[in-house]
Amino acid sequence: MSAAETVLDFRGWLARGEGAQVVVFRLGGELHGCDIRLVEEVVTKQRIHPLPDVPAHLLGMMLLRGEMVPVVDVSAALALPLTAEQPPVLVAGLGEARIGVAVDAVFEVLDIPAESLRPAPYTGGDRDAYVVAVARMPAGLVTLIDLAEILRERTTLETGEQP
Repeated sequence: MSAAETVLDFRGWLARGEGAQVVVFRLGGELHGCDIRLVEEVVTKQRIHPLPDVPAHLLGMMLLRGEMVPVVDVSAALALPLTAEQPPVLVAGLGEARIGVAVDAVFEVLDIPAESLRPAPYTGGDRDAYVVAVARMPAGLVTLIDLAEILRERTTLETGEQP
């Protein structure tokens, strides 16, 4: 299995009952976690340059060490608002493609044991496609999302093209 396939198989990883290591962030007042294998770095206080005539979820481009990285807002996919004025950005990568994901705040990397995982509740909304599980942690509930799936649907990340 390639590295890209490994990252894209977050659901399968959790289903094997091995637990997970996730990056925990806040979006719309809720704690979320995504597969750490997808996140290359967290960038703060970096200007996002808006672009004209692009889809609303594409916030713009960020210049990161000489590379132009598109930054997207995935909050709509989760039916949540993005509230940060200058959001931190999770830089996700699959192969050659890199894309930034704007969030309200980034907290920590958590090792989540399998016994803390619960099935994702079915809500009947669009967000059900992306919510993988819920983790009961001492700090509260962390909703685990399949960020790779969101990016695959909202960008052309899988093919290596930029939005």
